[in-house]
Formats: sequence, C-alpha cells, structure tokens
Amino acid sequence: MLAVPLKLFEAFARLLEIVGQGVLAFMALTITYDATMRYLFAAPTSWSLEINSFLVVYLAVMTAAEVQRRGEHIGITLLADGLRPGGRWAVTTAIGIVGAVFCAIITWRGGLMAYDAWAYGERVSSALGTPMWLAYAMLPIGFGTLGLQFLINIVRGPAAASSETMPHV
Repeated sequence: MLAVPLKLFEAFARLLEIVGQGVLAFMALTITYDATMRYLFAAPTSWSLEINSFLVVYLAVMTAAEVQRRGEHIGITLLADGLRPGGRWAVTTAIGIVGAVFCAIITWRGGLMAYDAWAYGERVSSALGTPMWLAYAMLPIGFGTLGLQFLINIVRGPAAASSETMPHV
C-alpha cells in the first residue's frame, strides 16, 4: 500500500541529491571564475558570493534526506556500539523521533518565513536582488523531506536497520 509513495519519496530525495552534485560542480566553477577574475584581472564578480551563499544552503539542507536514508551523516556511535541490537534500535528510534519533531518545527517555521518573504516581496539588497522566498523555501522542502526520512526509518524498524543503513548515534 505504501510502496509506491515510498518509492516516489525516495526518488525525490535522490533527485535532490543529484541536483546537489550539480550544484557543487557549479559552485566550484563559479568560485574558480571569481577568484581568477579577482586576482588576475582585478575585476571580481558581483554575483558569485550571493549565488554561492544560497547554494551552500541547498547543499546542507536539500540533500540531507538522502544522506540520512543511507546512514551517512556524521555521528557519534560510542553509546550505540556498546548496546545490544534491541537497545541500539531503541536509541535510533528515540533519535528518529527527536529528529522528526525538530524537522517538523523547522519545516513549519521555514514555510512561514518563505510565505512572508513572498507576500512582502523581500529581496536581497544586492545587484542581483534575489527574492528571499527562494532561499527560505529550501527550509520547508529540505527539512520536510529529512523529517519524513526520520519517520520512514522509525517505521521500517529493526528489520531494516543494519550496520550500513542504521543512522549514527
């Protein structure tokens, strides 16, 4: 019953990660271009810092769900490594609940911020004048998908938790 929505969610999270890989490559190119222009030609770009600042947020927030699904977030495993599988699962479940609640709060508040920025036409005070709702919209999307991934990890339970996919504690 949930197989199709779960596959769609996983495909969406994977798409966000693939876009993140492209974002990282784009950032490398634009930062290299800006540094070259600044130090070789004394003509820095006016747009590189602004764009790359937003893209760092994308990398940090929008790719988090896929990284969580694979259990590749940086974590401290000292406590969990000393527990039996049942205790390890209990700690992982508690972390999943706390993570999902935190993500729900950030999703809610980020959604409000994005809406307010859109409603009031907020823009970055720079030459580009990037609409702030674009940056703020990354919060509810990224944290929403991460929160759902926390919940999926909890629902899948101990049968799905292995040393490769179990989130770090």
